[in-house]
Amino acid sequence: MTFLRFEVIHAQSQESKKFETGNTICFLGDSITHGGQFHEFLQLYYATRYPNIALTFHNCGIAGDNAEGMSYRFKDDVLVHNPTHVFLMTGMNDVIRTLYFEGQASDGIIQKRKNALAVYKQNTDILAEKFEASGITPIFLTPSIYDQYSKIKKKNNLGCNEALIECSEHIKSIAKQSNRLAIDLNTHMKDIMDRELQNDSLFTIIGKDRVHPETTGHFIMFHKIISAIESPSNVAQITISLDEVKNLKTENCDVNELQLTEKKISFKCLENSLPFPINKSINRALNLVPFQEEFNQERLKVIGLDHGNYDLFIQNKLINTFSAEQLNDGINLSTESNTPQYKQAQEIMKLCQEYRKTGYQLRAVPFMVFKYLRDFTGPNNLYSKQIHLEKKLKKIEGKPFYNYIRKSMHDYYETLPRQDSLTNRLKKIEKAIYMKNKPRTRSWSIVKN
Repeated sequence: MTFLRFEVIHAQSQESKKFETGNTICFLGDSITHGGQFHEFLQLYYATRYPNIALTFHNCGIAGDNAEGMSYRFKDDVLVHNPTHVFLMTGMNDVIRTLYFEGQASDGIIQKRKNALAVYKQNTDILAEKFEASGITPIFLTPSIYDQYSKIKKKNNLGCNEALIECSEHIKSIAKQSNRLAIDLNTHMKDIMDRELQNDSLFTIIGKDRVHPETTGHFIMFHKIISAIESPSNVAQITISLDEVKNLKTENCDVNELQLTEKKISFKCLENSLPFPINKSINRALNLVPFQEEFNQERLKVIGLDHGNYDLFIQNKLINTFSAEQLNDGINLSTESNTPQYKQAQEIMKLCQEYRKTGYQLRAVPFMVFKYLRDFTGPNNLYSKQIHLEKKLKKIEGKPFYNYIRKSMHDYYETLPRQDSLTNRLKKIEKAIYMKNKPRTRSWSIVKN
């Protein structure tokens, strides 16, 4: 082995612009939050990009809820977690979607639409005041898009998204008045819809019901959120120049023991972040937003190699074979799913998925307490509450959402005696995330074949 004198240039390690260790982050919203994935993607991003920042995430969504309901349950469902930050997203239910349809609306319907928007504005103002009074840092999210644009075979509440756009404008005005951050999901999602519908009239980033984003939509929401609160950055970057001026440039990583022979370059590297793992469910979203380019570059660049092909090994495992030209241009290792650091990130992804699943199970109780037991005034025992809920269920028999509510009531009874164990499980998963997400020093070698 030959030791060469390299000029070493280190770029500063990354720090989050928004959060620090110990922060607790709540997501207050309706069903799009309750059953959604955007907060799972955020948890995964922070656990892999900033492994030394330990954050706690709480899903505080309730299906069918609106700003008034969120204000009502704010103390017992949000403040109970002692959050430092709260993401707020509401509007989809506030506008009362059934007031919108194709064709001419009567004066009475138009007035009801106006009244619904006025109530929304009043209640979001109240929520903003509660944030300030509680010393919480709010992050305001505009409502996600109602897909009235695709020609999918589903009844269209035409005009609903215009109402959501008006909600968005009010949310942005609240944020501006209090010098808080507002993230415009609706406009971003609509821009993507407008662009893609030019080529496919059935294109949608929302689910088949025009309301609830599926994985693609949630990843797009996540990308917009992370773009607003963090700057584009690399997972890590290693640039080795073998030209006349030999230097080593690193970003967000430490490289040492760099050695060189005619056919081999070897070194040890500690990356300060892990790549964001990609699974098949988000491939479609990656074609719609530049997440990979902006936030998931794990760059290896070697300038001045002789022509030919080179094998990359990490921890003595063959990762892939690259040409000298590819290495000269730079390769993105975050797309190589067999690197040790990628496999470590996949473990974190599985833990974040389990965290969201467990958190969703816990939401069965507040869903019933704040949605269907809100008007309960009987004796404080499960039998009396069960009678109350059975009466509620009887009233909605035949409605499209009957089976969902019936199952939710069953989940409520199942979850009640398991609350403590599920809460403990949530804490154990969180602890495991921050034990297993620490990057490790690994041996790298680039060998001419």
